[in-house]
Amino acid sequence: MKNVKVILISVALCATMFANARIEALGGDAGFWPGDRANVELYPGALNDGNWVEFGGVEGTPSGSINYGDDVKWGFNFDAAGNNDWMNMSWAKDGMGLSVAMLSSSTAGVDVSGFDVAWGQTMSFGELGVSYSTTDDGVNDAATDLTVNWRNACDAWLFDMAKASLSMTDDGMGTTGTVLTYDLFTHVKPVDGVTALLAMGFAYATSEDGAGAENTQMWLPDALLAVEASMTDWATVRAFVAQTHVFSNDVDGVDGDTGNTTDAGFGVGFGWTTANGSSVSLDMEVSNTLFTDPISTMTGYGAGNLANGEVTISYEF
Repeated sequence: MKNVKVILISVALCATMFANARIEALGGDAGFWPGDRANVELYPGALNDGNWVEFGGVEGTPSGSINYGDDVKWGFNFDAAGNNDWMNMSWAKDGMGLSVAMLSSSTAGVDVSGFDVAWGQTMSFGELGVSYSTTDDGVNDAATDLTVNWRNACDAWLFDMAKASLSMTDDGMGTTGTVLTYDLFTHVKPVDGVTALLAMGFAYATSEDGAGAENTQMWLPDALLAVEASMTDWATVRAFVAQTHVFSNDVDGVDGDTGNTTDAGFGVGFGWTTANGSSVSLDMEVSNTLFTDPISTMTGYGAGNLANGEVTISYEF
């Protein structure tokens, strides 16, 4: 059986999340990297933090976003994945952020409609982000997702930050699920230009399909180590290793497999400062074949591609 956590988190994020090459090369969770633009998907209050134009999926499935303004921020988003949006925009002011997407399309006689709304703000107890989406294809029941994200400073052993997430999903075809995660993390800077992330937490997920079959899993610990290092003023390398221990696994009343699952990834980034003080950056995930067969990969003669699925170009002003 597929990993239920992966299935449910994919459902929870697919309606709103634009891919980000920097975050993917650092483990795939923007919540561990406050300040990155991808945080606006989890904590919409982060829309207040900057102005940018960003293009993702340059290698094949493009997306784009713009966020601009002084006291009030306005944003517009475009995503080729699904191509169901007829409006996707955001607004932010005084630490609060709001994004709304409306879905409307008709393909081969199948009409898709729905909406996705997210709100967030930094409060006395931390950053909060809440999103709700519903999609109706006229064939199945409406698919829904409700997600709540929280993040705040803490003082626990080695860690100085904590975050949590609760997501409840219904795919409209009989499968429902819940995912709860809690993570402690910290950033270590051993030397100038190098930042290491250490994160450790747990995750709990449960799902039930239309036939009544239940799958419940717990991951403890759910750990991530990531490093971002500047090679020069304009070039950065990134890498991560994630290891999750499946602590318990109940597959419809039968004990399933337990043990470790491990993932790893690499990336590079290039950045330049413009004449007016703004910045331009290009980030990409890097195929592992760059290290095992560098010449063939870089020249295009190898079996793998240099970019491993995601390339992001951004302009901050």
